[in-house]
Amino acid sequence: MALLDESLDADDLTPFYFERNDEVFTALSAETVRSLKPVTPITLEPNDAVAEAIKIMQEKRIGAIVIVEDSRPVGIFTERDVLSKVVGKLSDLRAGRIKDYMTPNPICLRLDDWIAYALNQMTVGGFRHIPIVDLYGHLSGIISVRDIAEFLASLVPTEVYNIRPDPLRGGFAREEGG
Repeated sequence: MALLDESLDADDLTPFYFERNDEVFTALSAETVRSLKPVTPITLEPNDAVAEAIKIMQEKRIGAIVIVEDSRPVGIFTERDVLSKVVGKLSDLRAGRIKDYMTPNPICLRLDDWIAYALNQMTVGGFRHIPIVDLYGHLSGIISVRDIAEFLASLVPTEVYNIRPDPLRGGFAREEGG
């Protein structure tokens, strides 16, 4: 394959796609969630205030908090919950309890589940975060769609990272690229 530069077009990437497709599939179905290195999640309890959860999410710059009872996940409170269930509906954030606004009974995975299964659960369920539990159902970590995206990116040759941006599109105006 030619070095990637401004003369690269989509036809140059077609052989790359077919050559790498089997490798990506193999990696997704052979590697486990453990290789994503789940982080220790921030947790709260169901009766904690919505205001506290939102403050923590802002301060820590995180998109989800796992809600636990006896170290077991009973819910997850996410940015989406804030936007769809809290904003414009709850006037006193200190009075609102997380249990009334969280997503209850979240799908959980284990460290030995395949990454392909995690990706499937996120895609089918529309989730961006999934708690990780041990054999006893105790919370042990959390993964995000970003973790999977970074794993997939690690399978791509560095030439792809070096594709020059389209000058007609301009750069990203905001940090998150949106």
